[in-house]
Amino acid sequence: MTLTVEDGTGLAAADAFVSVSDCDIFCTSHGLTDWTDATSDPDADEAAIRRATAWLSTAFRWSGTKLNGRSQALAWPREDATDGEGDDIASDEVPVEIVQATCIAAAYERANPGGLAPSVTMTDRVKRERVGSLEVEYATAAQTPESARPVLTRVMDLIGGLTDGASASYVGRAVRG
Repeated sequence: MTLTVEDGTGLAAADAFVSVSDCDIFCTSHGLTDWTDATSDPDADEAAIRRATAWLSTAFRWSGTKLNGRSQALAWPREDATDGEGDDIASDEVPVEIVQATCIAAAYERANPGGLAPSVTMTDRVKRERVGSLEVEYATAAQTPESARPVLTRVMDLIGGLTDGASASYVGRAVRG
C-alpha cells in the first residue's frame, strides 16, 4: 500500500511525513545502517515510516495548532507554530526537522518493529535481593509505560525547538548546553 505523504495542506488521509525514496537518501547520507543494511522490502520500509510518523504525531505536544484541526490526519502542518529560536514556521510547511526525525525513527523501527510503541505489562519488581551473604540493591527507575519507550536522542535534538515546551509525558524539550 503506497504511502500518502503530507504535502503541507493538512491531508485527511496522510500517513507519512516522508517518502521511502527521500528516507533512503537521508539514511544513506547519514550512515543510518539500521535502514540501509536492512533487507530490501518496500512494504517493511513503508510500515516503518508509518509507525515513525504516527509516533511523532502522537507522542509530542507541538507548538501551534493543526492547520485543519481534527480533520487533519497528522500533527503537521500547523498554524502559529514557531521554532526554538522564535521564528515562525509557515502554515503549509512540514519542518525539515520533522522529516529528518521521521527518517531516524523509521530506521529504528526498521530494525526494531514496534519499538517506538512497545506493549508493556506492569509488574512488581525486585528492588533488593539477598542470596546467602550476597545482597544486591537495584537502581530504581520509573515504572511507567513511558519508561519502556526508547529515547532517540538524535530525534529529541532535532525536534526540541518545535515542541510546546511541555512535550510528551516521558521527555521534555531537548536542549544542548
